[in-house]
Amino acid sequence: MPICQACQTEMEPKFISFFVDGHKAISIYDYNPFIRKLIYQYKGCYDYELHKVFLDRYAKEIKLRYSDYVVIPIPSYKNEDEERGFNHVVETFKSLGINMLNIIEKTEKHKQAVSTVNQRKEVYKYLELNCYPDLNKKKVLIVDDVYTTGSTMKAAIHLVEKLNPKKIDVLVVAKTKAKQLPK
Repeated sequence: MPICQACQTEMEPKFISFFVDGHKAISIYDYNPFIRKLIYQYKGCYDYELHKVFLDRYAKEIKLRYSDYVVIPIPSYKNEDEERGFNHVVETFKSLGINMLNIIEKTEKHKQAVSTVNQRKEVYKYLELNCYPDLNKKKVLIVDDVYTTGSTMKAAIHLVEKLNPKKIDVLVVAKTKAKQLPK
């Protein structure tokens, strides 16, 4: 999906490298006001047409870099996906054409955006594996839309590590700048 040059400029791709529990991670964008607005319009206003906007410009490069990986998306709560009509993370990364396994399930509605730091750390209580595929000797790419405190990603990594993959990397659309959240 082509987007105008002005929008591309406002998105400000950064390709920020960082680590999550010792695993390499990349964020395509800072969670700047423009990206925040786009993600909200896509995810919160159910604007499915935006599903390719975040990765489309870089899809070939990302696919090349991770072509030998299995993609595991961070889940939403099933009822939210049903209400929205799609899973925003799955649809965003589906365009890469890389084998995707939806093996993590969110068992309860747990809104990270309105949670304190301590509440965010408890997200592991709401995530579980819904199947146990053989990931031995496979590279895994865990994907999500926004990385804030890392609690969800760390919980997902710990679940996937139980399946003994060869390697785990992380790719997110946007990453917030480190800030103090209320405890």
